[in-house]
Amino acid sequence: MAGATADRRAPLAGIPSHDEAGRRLLRGIDLKRDWLYASTRAIEVDKAVRRDPRLTAAWDAWSRCVAEQGFTRYSDPVAAYTDTDWRRGRDGNTRHAQRERATATADAICKRRHRTAEIWHTVRAQKQAVDITRHRDRYAAGLQALRMYRTIIAGVLRTPA
Repeated sequence: MAGATADRRAPLAGIPSHDEAGRRLLRGIDLKRDWLYASTRAIEVDKAVRRDPRLTAAWDAWSRCVAEQGFTRYSDPVAAYTDTDWRRGRDGNTRHAQRERATATADAICKRRHRTAEIWHTVRAQKQAVDITRHRDRYAAGLQALRMYRTIIAGVLRTPA
């Protein structure tokens, strides 16, 4: 029976191992420098977005509005979403208790009244545009890596099995 176990782990003839397939798909792509660059910058851009005075003022107005309707004064909408009182399950859903639904209603009303989402997205878009302008070559390299990856995948898909 030992031979059967060994055979099961042996690669099938003509089929590359997982590592080989990964190397083939990422051939010529520098993961750290090019592929992950935009994701890494997104973290830094989001930090700048959270510090922007337009957004902090918008969050403050939203927070006061929610509190004025009798609910918790959250620091920002993310804090409201992640409130542990909602007892989020493993699947990300909550029990949708009456207080949670009422808070969500206040959240939506206040976001609309104070244009919170609009300001948030505007600030994020502006910060992203500035970052792309400052680091145009690095973003271009990331885009080229993505195009290369798509070309490699297209070639693999055209290759008969």
